Amino acid sequence: MTVRPPIVGAALWTTVMNRAGHRCECRGACGSKHDPNRRGRQDRCPLENGKHISKKGEVVLIATPRDPINEGDFVTAASLPARRLAAMCPGCYDAVRRKIAKAVKAIPPQDDGLFDADEFFVDPSSTKQADVGAA
Repeated sequence: MTVRPPIVGAALWTTVMNRAGHRCECRGACGSKHDPNRRGRQDRCPLENGKHISKKGEVVLIATPRDPINEGDFVTAASLPARRLAAMCPGCYDAVRRKIAKAVKAIPPQDDGLFDADEFFVDPSSTKQADVGAA
């Protein structure tokens, strides 16, 4: 492989890549053709670390959390152990993040029970001090 590990977290990245065989571990989460439920397709992304792709250049795999929804945006990959990281190509990584963002936007907003109380409602047209002061 011709791809060098990143400067920060090189040991962790190398451990994840060696376990993955320097190949993207996406098994269809991105919605691409390597979905195992499609007939005649392989069950894992074919992109390998250091492989050259026309128009995109050389593939550099990313060590990313296996469960990006539960890990959240505040957790960095460097703070997780290698067993909780997966090797992904940039294309699969971006597609998974887009799918997560789309799903999050589709969730309806939840009502905040703290501010739903009717007893604190003040009619905007009220001029009584008692009504305004009660709120």
